[in-house]
Amino acid sequence: MSIATYTIQDWLFDRAQGRFEIDLAESGVQYQLLSDLPLESGWDLDYSLDRGTPELRGRIAALYAETDVPPDADHRAVIVTHGAQEALYLLYRSTLAAGDHVITTAPGWQQAWEVPAHIGCEVSVLDWRPGSPFDADALASAVRPNTRMLILNSPGNPSGQTLTSTEWDAILRVAGSHDLLVVNDEEYLLDFGASVVRRHPRAVSVSGLSKVYGMPALRVGWARGPEDVIERMVNYKRYTTVSNSVVWERAAARVIADRDRHIARYRSLVAPGLQQLETFAREHEAHLQLVGPHGTPFAWVRFTSVPVSSQQFAEQLLDQQRTLVMPAEVFGAENGIRISYARPADVLAEGLRRVSAQLAAVV
Repeated sequence: MSIATYTIQDWLFDRAQGRFEIDLAESGVQYQLLSDLPLESGWDLDYSLDRGTPELRGRIAALYAETDVPPDADHRAVIVTHGAQEALYLLYRSTLAAGDHVITTAPGWQQAWEVPAHIGCEVSVLDWRPGSPFDADALASAVRPNTRMLILNSPGNPSGQTLTSTEWDAILRVAGSHDLLVVNDEEYLLDFGASVVRRHPRAVSVSGLSKVYGMPALRVGWARGPEDVIERMVNYKRYTTVSNSVVWERAAARVIADRDRHIARYRSLVAPGLQQLETFAREHEAHLQLVGPHGTPFAWVRFTSVPVSSQQFAEQLLDQQRTLVMPAEVFGAENGIRISYARPADVLAEGLRRVSAQLAAVV
């Protein structure tokens, strides 16, 4: 059975390629350069380990730890993967079976419902609209005797929303009472002391260096979770990518060691970028509404009186203004676009000027 077209990637990597000058679609902070990495010419080009180098796994484990983590420990609760998406894929493939039931949310990442469905799982997709609270009662009602996994994304993509402590408490009461494995995509989480793995014993955190660090080309992601779950993921990885690049894993360990500097860079782009986006939204409040993001480098912009679909608008923006945004339709929603604003000020200003021009052309 063939799997559904991955609409997010199809839009970014196929339909839009070669058609844009300004990218307000890619969901991470403005990318960094190879010269920003601490590389050494003497590094060997051997294989890495299937679960990742001990140094990198130790750095990752330390992000989640309440106390100091021994650098020479065997951190078997961590696996390093080829980006966060591989971590999620390995998790679904190694943990779920046909007939299991999975709960996730939309708008969201298509992988969260398509891959479990492709395995043969039953999938319930809860409606968690940008700007709305999470409905824990709907979650409780969706649980079945065969429910095995709850897949969340907080801070959320594309909504920019973050679950509150009260919402987490309600969610984890449901999960705990039904012995669900709770998975949270935490690519945009800055403080891993607030990770789901610190809140719930049967939880998996997935993250990486693509979004906050601006280093998607490294393809370094990870999962941190129960050792039995991680071991199944390691074994499945042996059938797929085997291991990551040892060069990029060594570089990644140094990046995480210098994490404060990279987080400062992230914040230096997010804060002024959001101010620009808020000004843009005020200027167009008759036709759209900005859903205030919670620390993400992108925001959801809801269409309130735009006489074309968000997919049509994004296509026209691409064709007539050579500017790329993400339409709601690729996330399983309607009437909105996701705009990434953690860009250099001049790039963002020109991109928003072009979005304004396209709005003027259609309203």
